[in-house]
Amino acid sequence: MERTTQLGLWVDYGQAILIGYAEGEVREFDRITSSLGKGRREEGEGNDSTRFTPNHEHASNNEYRKHQTEQQVISEYLKQLEQELLRYKEVLIFGPGTAKEQLRNRLKDNKAFRSTWVAVENADKMTQNQLMAFVRDFFRKNEPV
Repeated sequence: MERTTQLGLWVDYGQAILIGYAEGEVREFDRITSSLGKGRREEGEGNDSTRFTPNHEHASNNEYRKHQTEQQVISEYLKQLEQELLRYKEVLIFGPGTAKEQLRNRLKDNKAFRSTWVAVENADKMTQNQLMAFVRDFFRKNEPV
């Protein structure tokens, strides 16, 4: 397979799969895993995700802090994906959930992607063969505008 300028990216908040397309052939390039779903527990945290304060009658939830930490992890993950996409001229982003839309919005705001053709499609979880077929069929049917 020659140097690929077309890429299919299956993405959710847990992982991303990069699939290259050139001359009718597809190949998985890489898998990028996010640290979001790992479920790290804070020291002193109980089963209900609370931390105990010096006052034993009152538990502090720290929901805001956990949310901010989660948003930071998502931002770093999407930034890593942006860096991977820089060398491609045509990108298909697909997958379940909202991660694909969030990534597309980041690409729209990034000047480096102004000349990149980006398409977004909905897709569920797929097997390896289904991923390859989805990317191959998409690029065979769709030419960039």
